[in-house]
Amino acid sequence: MPKLKYLLLNRRGNFAVAAALMAVPLGLALGLSIDFTNAVVWKSKLQEIADSAAIAAVENHEANEQAVQVAKDWALANRSFVIDLAVDANISTPAYALREVVVEISARMPTLFMNLAGIQTIELHVAATARKSAPDYCIYALDPDSDGTMAVIGSGGVSVSNCGVQVNSSSANALRHVGTGKIVAGKISVVGDYQGGGYSVVPKTNQPLLADPLVDIPEPVPPRGCDYNNQILSGVTIPAGRVFCGSISFDGDVILSPGVHYFHKAVVSVDSNADLKGDEVTIYLDSGSSMIQSPGNGSVRLSAPKDGIYAGLAIFGSRELSDATPALSFSGNKNYRIDGTIYLPRHRIRMKGTHDFKLIAKIGWIVAWQFLHTGNSSVSLDISGTPPPNGLGNSAIVLFR
Repeated sequence: MPKLKYLLLNRRGNFAVAAALMAVPLGLALGLSIDFTNAVVWKSKLQEIADSAAIAAVENHEANEQAVQVAKDWALANRSFVIDLAVDANISTPAYALREVVVEISARMPTLFMNLAGIQTIELHVAATARKSAPDYCIYALDPDSDGTMAVIGSGGVSVSNCGVQVNSSSANALRHVGTGKIVAGKISVVGDYQGGGYSVVPKTNQPLLADPLVDIPEPVPPRGCDYNNQILSGVTIPAGRVFCGSISFDGDVILSPGVHYFHKAVVSVDSNADLKGDEVTIYLDSGSSMIQSPGNGSVRLSAPKDGIYAGLAIFGSRELSDATPALSFSGNKNYRIDGTIYLPRHRIRMKGTHDFKLIAKIGWIVAWQFLHTGNSSVSLDISGTPPPNGLGNSAIVLFR
């Protein structure tokens, strides 16, 4: 009994016992802190991967399916430090953007110390949204001096609801609208002044003159000689790289093969009931060439190249100044469908008749010296999808988390 009493009263070694007893929870707390710190670091790394994957997808020029795969491939290629990484990517094209990509990543991080408490992994989840906004303008009328550099007359109209119109003329009558139709645009900017009504938004006047947005794209150089000179063409498939000269008439079914087709001092007509079509083509018109779409039925269906120096450009006009302004004229009641940008820095676009004209590949821009529209037809441009040609890409990429 005295020994037991002695042991109970003896306080020597209490600190060591207490320290031993406290070591376990302190060690566990320290281990938890290390695991949670690792989780924060790993989540930050995953966020960087999600950000990069979203940007890679939003910058991709392919279809949505390919862009989604780009995001997934990017994320999966950087998964070495986590397990069970799963990537979900979705692409949309809201009205205010060319493309919006949402990338979500889920993964598990193995624990070091929480494993002692039966917690073997920590679930991690991150998300990133990248948005590529549309350029400010999708119609440019470049002539800096003339009255009616852009004019819309009649019951038809122009619709570019998800972008703007820029008129460079300093004239008091730079932009004209007469008739019952409407000019629908996100915004309208005029260096000089405007006349008439029927605008979806009030045009802003005294705005800065904007330079040709595609001026840095090299102009095509036609090969020497003429492959087709003063000819009527029908029922033919024409290889790329050919040169057309003189009076050229497309009469019947004509297919343009992928590539650039050159017109040198040519007056080109697409006759009644003719069907002119070509996929991934660029039509080049030099300063001495005009194209006239004759009245009547038929169709013109062209799509621009998807890659290369002329990606997105369906029609390319020479920058050389000529004595008489050449023209690209759409008339009659043909079915016009051009999947791409019309770039005519020294040509006039003239539209008249009862036809509807649509740039519907969602890469539709018009950059022309002058834009004249008469009659009751409609012109519709949609830029809500694929990115524009090089030079028109004054769009911003914004990253959200």
